[in-house]
Amino acid sequence: MGAPAQAAADAGSVARQAHAYIRARVTSGAFAPGSRLTEEQLARELGVSRTPVREAMRMLVADGVLIFKPNVGTFVGAWNPEDVAQLFDLRLMLEGEVTALAAARFGSAGIEALGAIQDALESRGCDQSPANLERIARLNREFHRIVAEASAKPRLVAMLANAIEMPIVQQTFRRYTPAQLARSFAHHRELIDAFRARDSQWARSVISCHILAARHACLDGAAGPAAEPKPTTRKPT
Repeated sequence: MGAPAQAAADAGSVARQAHAYIRARVTSGAFAPGSRLTEEQLARELGVSRTPVREAMRMLVADGVLIFKPNVGTFVGAWNPEDVAQLFDLRLMLEGEVTALAAARFGSAGIEALGAIQDALESRGCDQSPANLERIARLNREFHRIVAEASAKPRLVAMLANAIEMPIVQQTFRRYTPAQLARSFAHHRELIDAFRARDSQWARSVISCHILAARHACLDGAAGPAAEPKPTTRKPT
């Protein structure tokens, strides 16, 4: 490889690293929704030039993670309840189909791999410390990746990945109560049972429940906490 080609490859690698860094900071909440990001700020944090950061920010705007406003700047995307509902509705359609297809194709090795991941997911119970939630999120991504790849439908999987990788979806575990987290684990266990039975309809039903439960958790979080009811006073009779 010549010097110019090597330089271009190196620049692309740095841009990908910057892309991963910014996305991870958005997903973790370190870069809050609506906050403004600048090339100078990110280049300083990463210790790189502004050029790969600019490319990474362009990719994240295309992904829908960041929003570019001409003559104003680039901001972390904010999600309103309608946005959340649409994203989960899309996931419901795509992941329901992918999971049903996977059920007919799963072999014993794949099912055992899912079981091992689920054992790891539940190994610390419903501990909701930041470190454990990060660990759960990573293992959960791997669980759903194995299911998606078992469908052998790469175009559907690519479309699904675009929906699942959005920060609002990756933050779902941070919105769960301990009871909701336990329910999510139970969905995974039942999904494994459906794969073992090679029952596509059962698998589709379970993943639909799983996604709808996550949808409501995110929508409840987007709407904010419910207002406390005001006490009523009765006039003396």
